[in-house]
Amino acid sequence: MMEDNKQLAQHIDGALHSASQEVTNLHSELSATSLRLAELRANNPTGAENNHQHVLLKEEVTQLQEEVQLLRQLKEMLNKDLQEMQGCSATELRIQLAEKEHELDRAKEALQAMKCDRTRLKAEKVDLVNQMQQLYTTLESHEEQLRDFIRNYDQHRKESDDAVKSLAKEKDLLEREKWDLRRQTKEATEHVGLLHSHIDMKENRIKELEAELTMAKQSLATLTKDVPKHHSVAMPSEPVVNGTQEWVMQAQIPLTAAIRQSQQTLCHCHSADRQDTSAADGDSSTPSDMNSPHHRTHSLCNVRAAWHPRPSNHPS
Repeated sequence: MMEDNKQLAQHIDGALHSASQEVTNLHSELSATSLRLAELRANNPTGAENNHQHVLLKEEVTQLQEEVQLLRQLKEMLNKDLQEMQGCSATELRIQLAEKEHELDRAKEALQAMKCDRTRLKAEKVDLVNQMQQLYTTLESHEEQLRDFIRNYDQHRKESDDAVKSLAKEKDLLEREKWDLRRQTKEATEHVGLLHSHIDMKENRIKELEAELTMAKQSLATLTKDVPKHHSVAMPSEPVVNGTQEWVMQAQIPLTAAIRQSQQTLCHCHSADRQDTSAADGDSSTPSDMNSPHHRTHSLCNVRAAWHPRPSNHPS
């Protein structure tokens, strides 16, 4: 009986010693973790990755502290059980020992499960940290792309504004040119109308002069038929009367001389008329154009006036 109690006490002491050893190991691991955290803080206190690791280590330390607290509670419970066992019989002690062994096994299993969970959580946290790093990298790349897009957009907007301003200037210039062309077209239309009126006046004048030319030709033909008759009548007799002698002398004037005299008289009037016509419709003819209808008409009219016979004093 005493031997059984001693064995039970030794077994309980061994369990307590192993639990204390585990607690010591956890304390050492916690100290190592704290040292590693201090080193990480000293190396790079501002890095994003170190911040995440620091958070993870803090969580791990918290879990370890919880485990230590749990082990302490377990140790206290075992101490209480040991004190209670001292006044119990061997059978009760064996029963309690078996229960405690089962509880210890469950506690070990729970501790092992907690360690597995902690390892799994560490792996998950590492994966999460990697994913967050990738996310940060992606966000930085997207931010850079967004900045490039905004910069390109601002540049294109400035170029578009400059193009719009240049187009507005070109539009204003084209509007001015359009109004200038309209004004010039209006002036040209008015000038064309004025030229048409001048041309109509000149055409009417030409028609009148052609009619006068026709009449002058008819009169000239009549005069050329009458001159030989008057000349044959005046030659045999002496010109006694002054009027008869004057008509005979005029009859002897050559036809070409009368035409030349009429041309010289008409030259000055025709020159002024041609200058007015050139200023209105851009005519480039000179006043010395002796073949123009105006000159011929005026010349024939003067010839008609020069050859118009005076009334004769001879008896018929």
